[in-house]
Amino acid sequence: IIGGAGLDVLEDKVAIKEERELLSKHYDKESLRTLVCNHILISRENVIITPHNAFNSTEALMRILETTLKNILAFERKTPANTVC
Repeated sequence: IIGGAGLDVLEDKVAIKEERELLSKHYDKESLRTLVCNHILISRENVIITPHNAFNSTEALMRILETTLKNILAFERKTPANTVC
């Protein structure tokens, strides 16, 4: 038996803040199903959901900044790095 859950993220980026939003917007069947499942999870007292913001640490932001700077300098030297095809 599981007594609770801690979740980092939920499926889909669509979210509702209030139940009445379900009536005021048009959702396809799959999005509506995901919304309802997410809403049920969020409403449970034994479920904790944290925002997905692992990139917000000082260390992570410094790595992002350093990588961005290296990419810009490599591009200026006409030797692009971290390219996506």
